[in-house]
Amino acid sequence: MKREGFFAERVYPVLFMALVTIVCISLTSGIFLSTEDLVRSNETLFIRRAVLYSAGIPVPTNSQEVMNLYSQRVEEVTDSDGELLFYRIQGEAGTPASFSIVYSGPGLWGEITAALGFSGDLSRMTGLDFIKQNETPGLGARITEAWFKEQFRGKMGPFVMVPEGTARGSSEVDSITGATRTSDAVLTLINGGIEKAEKIIALGGGR
Repeated sequence: MKREGFFAERVYPVLFMALVTIVCISLTSGIFLSTEDLVRSNETLFIRRAVLYSAGIPVPTNSQEVMNLYSQRVEEVTDSDGELLFYRIQGEAGTPASFSIVYSGPGLWGEITAALGFSGDLSRMTGLDFIKQNETPGLGARITEAWFKEQFRGKMGPFVMVPEGTARGSSEVDSITGATRTSDAVLTLINGGIEKAEKIIALGGGR
């Protein structure tokens, strides 16, 4: 009886938990492996949409059209080690090429990653789009709204944030009411991205 009691109280729970753990890990691994290609494909599509949007190019709703447009208009410029430096976007009808970089910085709840677009002479921004953000829904997450992103087109920083609805100067942009820390984080990211773009585009022979 003592052996049965020892098995029931000590051995059986350990074996049961080990079996449950193995099953759960196997299921999770199976789901990950079966969806890995799809996840990577969606990530690639999301980045390509952002690059096109940052360049001021109307982005199709159809995924295949996005991929086709990207392949026609965008060149990925890398360094000697094959690391991506920036994107060169071909202009239309003989217009100069423009550039886009992907740049990241800390937000309130995690990393914020954005595609920042610049004119060929780096004198103005052609736009920006957010690839990754974990900001508070209804507050900081409003950085993904069109009004916030569009206010950067045609301007060039360094920018300063002013209360929402009061931006007037060429270097002023509206912050988001109730999301001061996110607004400041985005301001730091964009101003840092402008400085970074100058360096990496020159490094890659973009200018």
